[in-house]
Amino acid sequence: MSGVPDDLELHAFIDGELDAARAAAIAARIEADPALARRVAAFRADKEMLKRIYAPVSDRPVPEEWIARARTVRKQPAVSWRLVGSIAAVILIAVVGAFAYLNMKPMGGDQVVHAALEARNHSVRAEKSLVVAAGESPGQYDAVLSAAVATKVRAPDLKRLGYRLAGINLYGKAAELLYRDRENRLFTLYVRRSGGTPRFDQFARNGLRVCVWEDEELSTVMTGNVSTAAMQRLASLAYTDLVL
Repeated sequence: MSGVPDDLELHAFIDGELDAARAAAIAARIEADPALARRVAAFRADKEMLKRIYAPVSDRPVPEEWIARARTVRKQPAVSWRLVGSIAAVILIAVVGAFAYLNMKPMGGDQVVHAALEARNHSVRAEKSLVVAAGESPGQYDAVLSAAVATKVRAPDLKRLGYRLAGINLYGKAAELLYRDRENRLFTLYVRRSGGTPRFDQFARNGLRVCVWEDEELSTVMTGNVSTAAMQRLASLAYTDLVL
């Protein structure tokens, strides 16, 4: 087996499916290779995001009709397991995609998105602005953020994906966290109390990638000049760190 882990083996490592010796070898490589560590962090973020988004259907039983159909399929000779895996993946994506469309499509009204973009564009004045020094831990601002949104949250640490917390703007009962990468590109996380309707959505707006993630308690809007995949990873890590 090659010493350099491919993506399939990295996923097996994350899922705890490797033997102890190989897992230890990969862990050492991750520790020594920042690029590999970022890739593993991205995979973990994707996995966590999928867990949270599709949790409502993960525990549902398989429909009896599907089981009945599976039992009536005639056995075919020389089946390609690669083909079977591909078909299963397509079915899974279709089922999960249909659920996401029916149950997680954007709700009416984009007030929170409008507020987040106004904050990012400095169209509204912050009541208070805090500058976060390069060496400071985001955890030092957990209390400030929790007080702003009137619920216990944490200031997410996005260093694993190349962004550090650079500042916080407070707007009454809302807060905007500003993150910068090495090229000084801005990623923002706007958070306030939710109206109680869960929502997950990602789209382009005003030349930016926007991700809206709402649960029963919090509304979060993340914006950045990033790709769709990068936004998925950033949003997953930010939301996870925010609420856990």
